[in-house]
Amino acid sequence: MYEQSEADRYQAQRSMEFALNRNLRSQEFAHNLSLLNRCKKHYSIMGIVYFIPLIIYFLVAFVFGFLTGSFTAALFALFECPLIAYLALKSFYSHKDMTLILLLATLFIVQAALFVLAPKEPQGIFKFNIAGKCSWIHLVMAVIEGSLAVWNIFTNITYHKLEEADGFPQFNERFFEQEMDKRGSAIKDPYQLEMERRMRTASDAMSDVGATGQEPVGYNSSHTTGQMDEI
Repeated sequence: MYEQSEADRYQAQRSMEFALNRNLRSQEFAHNLSLLNRCKKHYSIMGIVYFIPLIIYFLVAFVFGFLTGSFTAALFALFECPLIAYLALKSFYSHKDMTLILLLATLFIVQAALFVLAPKEPQGIFKFNIAGKCSWIHLVMAVIEGSLAVWNIFTNITYHKLEEADGFPQFNERFFEQEMDKRGSAIKDPYQLEMERRMRTASDAMSDVGATGQEPVGYNSSHTTGQMDEI
């Protein structure tokens, strides 16, 4: 009776703890779900803004190249713009910061190359330094793309924290119930543990008796079949 009362108190205490954890976890899920939706919204915005400056700069570099006959900036754009677009797309799906670091490094290298080559480029038939003009246009594009990359890195930091949180990516009550059921089934109250211990002890004792092979006390193996018949 005493053990049963202890078990009831333990069950009541555990139920109160689960109820408190349920409330706290529900608030945590709601907060994390809000952060996850915000991250997805940021990725959607960046997915559009990333490519607009790339497309504009790519077209401007080639149009100026055809008009002036100087394709230095166009050749840089031919390799840079697809690479930047690929790294941006990869950052959306993998959420790896290394791709964004490579993106920033690419922007910096191309910008430095354009500034170095601009004074050395021929003026062309229109006496128009296309590399110099495109270097300033590229600088504007690089500032926009670089700002997006930094924003993307901070968004990834939040996303990685959410990945390590319980319930990712659903953050709903169903996951909470499943988790609590698993934990509850793994916890046994003291009364149940004591009963299982006694059952194991009794089972071990019976096994020991059966393993000795001893005959029951008072049994005389010298009795013959004839003697038993006479009795």
